[in-house]
Amino acid sequence: MDISDLNHYRVEETLRDGRTVIVRAIRPDDKKAMLDAYHELGSRTIYMRFFAAHGEPTTSELRAWTEVDFVSVVRLIVCLPDADGERIVGGASYVMRVADDPAAGAEISFTVEDDFQGRGLGGKLLQHLVRIARAAGITHFVADTLLENHPMLSVFEKSGLPMRRRLGGGTVQVRLDLAT
Repeated sequence: MDISDLNHYRVEETLRDGRTVIVRAIRPDDKKAMLDAYHELGSRTIYMRFFAAHGEPTTSELRAWTEVDFVSVVRLIVCLPDADGERIVGGASYVMRVADDPAAGAEISFTVEDDFQGRGLGGKLLQHLVRIARAAGITHFVADTLLENHPMLSVFEKSGLPMRRRLGGGTVQVRLDLAT
C-alpha cells in the first residue's frame, strides 16, 4: 500500500460478514455523502462520538470534515459500493496535537454507522491510521472515550499496541504507543 500520496489513499477491505468495503481518503466533494452518512447515525452513536447530543452538522463542520491537509489532519472513510457509487458507513481520523511536532502525538476519533458496528471496521481503520502515522513519524495516539463505550475500548485493547488509560469524569483517555 502506497502512502506517499494520501489524497488518493484507497484500499479494499473485507468485513467479518464477507462484504467488501473501500477505505479511502476523504475528499472535498464528499460533503453531501458525509451529511447523508450523519443522518444514518443513531442518537446513541452520535452521543458516543460527540459526548453529547449533536444537531445538524454546520457548513463549517462539513468543511472541516472533508477538507483536510493529510499532514496535520488525516481522515479516512469507509465506503460500501452501491448502485449510486459509494455510501459512507464509517470513518476515522487523526489530528496532530501540535502542528509540525509528531512527537506530541495525534488525537484519534472513529464513527461507524450503527448497522456496521461490530463487523471489524474500527480495528481496520485503526490499522490504516497507525501505518500512516508511523510513516509520518507520529509517536502515539490519544483518544478520549466515554467509559461506557466498551466497543471502542475493545478496539484499542485488541490493537496489539502498548496502551495506557487514564480515567476522569466519565471518560477514559487512552494512549496508544506507535513505536514498532
